[in-house]
Order: sequence, then structure tokens, then C-alpha cells
Amino acid sequence: MQQYSQNNLDLNNTGERVVWKGSSSQFLNLKHFMVAAILLIASVWASLHFAVTAILLVGAVAVLYALYRYLDTNADSYTLTSQRIIRRVGLFNRTTFEIELYRVKDVHLFEPLQLRLFGLGTIHLISSQRSSPLFELKAIKNAAELREQLRHLVETRRNEKGVGEYDTN
Repeated sequence: MQQYSQNNLDLNNTGERVVWKGSSSQFLNLKHFMVAAILLIASVWASLHFAVTAILLVGAVAVLYALYRYLDTNADSYTLTSQRIIRRVGLFNRTTFEIELYRVKDVHLFEPLQLRLFGLGTIHLISSQRSSPLFELKAIKNAAELREQLRHLVETRRNEKGVGEYDTN
């Protein structure tokens, strides 16, 4: 689910506005879905040919695992605001990761062939934040567009804060 916010909602009356919201594609789970489908088909076939209904349990477990993967991926979300980027993960136990945009040192776009075929890409953010030096937005639509928007927001935020990036090497 990807959406670009046209209304730029203000968060908590702080002047911070939501620029983009999205989540990872279910394409990340393709291999899990394929294995679950193969196990389900094999267990149905085996239970019909060997008359052992317990074999169906393997198929049921595979389907439940695929469902869990679907729900877990669906529960993860990204929010890009004018000041920070937020990632919420977890189906049962939620964790929220945030990076202030002025702390972003570099933005990399990774588009392997299997993702590019579906219009997806992964954005890697390298930050000076100790708790999250590497931050990923995995398998998102229009990743190249979002990367450019993110790069622009990082520069804008740095200018607003009067912050520059200096390496001490």
C-alpha cells in the first residue's frame, strides 16, 4: 500500500507534515507462498493416495505459516514526514524506529532484477544515528521517485537545522 499525501497532514500541530506513507510489497513473501502452496498440494495428494488424513496437517501448517508471513509484512509500515522517517514493525509486538532526516548521511537505491520487474526497489539510508545506522525501506513501489523526494527532504531539513555532515576520517 503506497500513497503520496496531497493534503500534507500536520502531526501534533508541530509543523511536521506527512509526505508519504507506504509498506513493503508482498513480493518479499513469494518464496514462502510458493513453498506453502507446494506443501499444501503435496499433502492433499498424499492424503488422497495413502488415506492418511494426518498428512493434511502438514498442508495446514504451511498455509498458516504463509498467512502469518502475509499478515506480518502487511503490519509493517513506513511514514515519511517533513522531519523524520518512521518505520513501525511487528504483528503482535510493535516496535517503532525513527530517524531524524537531518541525520541521514546517504541514500542508496537498490533495484535487483526481480524487484525491478514489478516496479519495486529498496532504499537504504545510512545515518549518523547510533541506534539505527542502517535503515531500509524494503520492496516499495516507485522507489526511485521516493528516493529523490527523500534526498530533497534531507537537504531541506539540514538547511532548516543548520546542520552539515562532516566525516572525521
